[in-house]
Amino acid sequence: MKIQITKKDSAHILSASLSVLAVTAIGWSLIGEAALIILPALSTFLILFGLMEVYRRLYEEHRNSRRAQDYQRKQEYRQIESLLSLFFTLKPDFPLPDTRGWAAAPDLLKKIAEVIFMEKPAFIVEAGSGVSTLVMAYCLKHLGRGKVVSLEHDAKYATINQKLILLHGLEQVATIVHAPLREVEISGQKWLWYNTERLNIEQPIDLLVVDGPPSHIQKLSRYPALPLLYRYLDAKSKIILDDGHREDERNTVALWEREFSPITSEFLDTEKGAFVLHKNDRR
Repeated sequence: MKIQITKKDSAHILSASLSVLAVTAIGWSLIGEAALIILPALSTFLILFGLMEVYRRLYEEHRNSRRAQDYQRKQEYRQIESLLSLFFTLKPDFPLPDTRGWAAAPDLLKKIAEVIFMEKPAFIVEAGSGVSTLVMAYCLKHLGRGKVVSLEHDAKYATINQKLILLHGLEQVATIVHAPLREVEISGQKWLWYNTERLNIEQPIDLLVVDGPPSHIQKLSRYPALPLLYRYLDAKSKIILDDGHREDERNTVALWEREFSPITSEFLDTEKGAFVLHKNDRR
């Protein structure tokens, strides 16, 4: 670990040194030569106090750094483990696009794959396309049933991702719909969300995956997904929302639970955080 003396540390040492000089001057004026006996011990104490404060800060910094490094190592191991699990399970025919960053992290992709294999959804709708679209399509291909439709507001990425679907031979189970953002009204408030005119929904949505639009579009950017698509959900539908560590997404889930009872949520401690929501309608 690189030890660096900060301005605050220098201030502690300077303060201790000035205190020694001040006490020496005052002591000499008050008690004369007797100060030469008392002041060295006091001076040593003050200097040690300043150095101990520097040591305390460095020790705390070192401990926090070790914790951060340990957490990062665990995260890296989890992502590698999740990615290997996906590769061995799905056996993609061609390389998959990069994960993490703007794209979904491997641990979330693994969770989505687990949900698909357990629930066997017939129809999946995704808000925001990418590597997750390919993973879901491969899962459905392995199951031998189902279809995923992914909404993408950016024409460039819609084209890129549709070409990837064709490259992997998944066009029978996956479709990228270019759906530019447009203004919609929900409960008297205006929002931007995907234009769903080209989204043909002829059956219930068994799984809704929400990973768009981007957060910079508006406050609570992903909130409109449920108000606009709730009527298409099945009695046992599931919703997966990425980026659960962000305040906007936590607030979005709270609003969904309040407005769409009996929706309940489960938080997943993935790299970016995620929520799995259950409709739980047994009627």
